[in-house]
Formats: sequence, C-alpha cells, structure tokens
Amino acid sequence: MKIRTKKDVEKLDNKIKEELGIDVQKYRNEEVIENFVELLVFPKYIFNCLIRPLLISILIFIVGFFIFDLVHIEYVIYGTVGLILFLITGILVGLLLLMWKMKSDMWGVVNYSLDIMKSAITDMIQVNNQVNEENRKDVLGLLFKGIIHIVTIPMISKVISDKVPFVGGIVKRIVKKILTLFSDKVKFDEEKLSQELNKKEGDSNALRIYLNSISSATTGLEKIMNFTFGVAQFPLKIVFGIILSILVLFLYLIN
Repeated sequence: MKIRTKKDVEKLDNKIKEELGIDVQKYRNEEVIENFVELLVFPKYIFNCLIRPLLISILIFIVGFFIFDLVHIEYVIYGTVGLILFLITGILVGLLLLMWKMKSDMWGVVNYSLDIMKSAITDMIQVNNQVNEENRKDVLGLLFKGIIHIVTIPMISKVISDKVPFVGGIVKRIVKKILTLFSDKVKFDEEKLSQELNKKEGDSNALRIYLNSISSATTGLEKIMNFTFGVAQFPLKIVFGIILSILVLFLYLIN
C-alpha cells in the first residue's frame, strides 16, 4: 500500500483502526514534537547550506564582469542570462548539500519512529484488538506506514514550519519525499513473523516476537536510507548537471 495523498493517509488511518484496533493519531502529542525538535539539527545549519552556495554563485557572477571580455550587448546578455544560470546553480548546490547533511537527522527521526511503533505494538497487545491469525503478519508493515505518515511526517512538518522560515515549504517537501520513499522500501519478514507467531501463542510471546522483528529490521535500514537519499537526490543531480553544462557553454560562448 503506497501512500501519496491525504486521502491515502485517511484510508491508512481507518485501516489501522479497523484491523488493529488502535488510534495512531494519539501519538501526535507535545512530547513527540519536543523529541523531534531535539532530533532535528538541520534547521540550525539550513541557511548555511542554502545561502552560502548562493552567495558564492553571485560572487562568481560579479567577478565574471571583470574576467570576461564583454562589450556592449554582451553585458546585458551576461547580466540577465548569466545571473539566472548562476542563481539556479547555487540553489541546486545548496539543496544537494542540505540533503547530504540531513541524512543523520533522518536517521534519528526513523529510529524515534520505530520507538513510537514499539509503544503502539505494546498498546495493541494490551487492548482487546482485532488482530487475528489472518492479519497479524501484516501488523508491522501497516503500523510502520501509519507511524510515518500519520505521526512522523505531520509532526516533522510542524517543527519545520516553526523552525525554518522562508524556505520551510521546500524543506518540508524534501523531508516528506524522503520519508515516503523510505516507508515504501522498508519490509518486514512477514513469513518468518507468521511462523514464529504460530509456534508461540500468548500475548507476551507475541509482544516479544513483534519487538524482536522491529529490532531485526533495523539492521538493514542503512542501505535503505542510502538508497532513499540517492533516489531523492537523483532528479536534482540531473537538473544540476544540465544547468551546469548550459552555464559552462554559455560562459564559453560569451567569452
């Protein structure tokens, strides 16, 4: 089940309530927000990542007036086309640098999301829920998506809105894209989980098996995180390569 729209999130929320008997939204509280605030370091360096490459690009653009042998209309062409290309290049470099630095923050966010998931599993076991032999192997995958899309992404978005002025909208889209891709790629070993649950009945055993499965899944998350960031950065790298090529060609022709 891939989540892309608000309607998908609503369907996911209802499915968790119906099949697992818990309301994931209850984990969206002030304590969670405070913990996310502590985990997110990138708001402190976001402007360095975005502004510094932009300023360097503008500086190089200005220096170009003195380096290149421009005459008459070439000043106008360089001043307009050159400025646009340098600005776009600076912005793209800043975004790529920001995403590279954000990886450690996202690690913290994912690990904390797994902790929330463990709490949800404990609550699910304790209440009279609708989990049965048919759907209990799907519990972890369903809950993980629920925590990411119903708790983590909205809470992270709120923190970014509060902590990151001006470019918060762009950063929120990047974070949402990364976490969505990540949630799509994370898979739990459902067959192994089902076999263990069938062997050992009882709530205490089920809780232990679920928690162990979550811990086991974390060992492969680094590769998934690296892959996710690679996928998220790929379009930016393509655009950056194209813009940089155009810029180099433009400078060659105008010189």
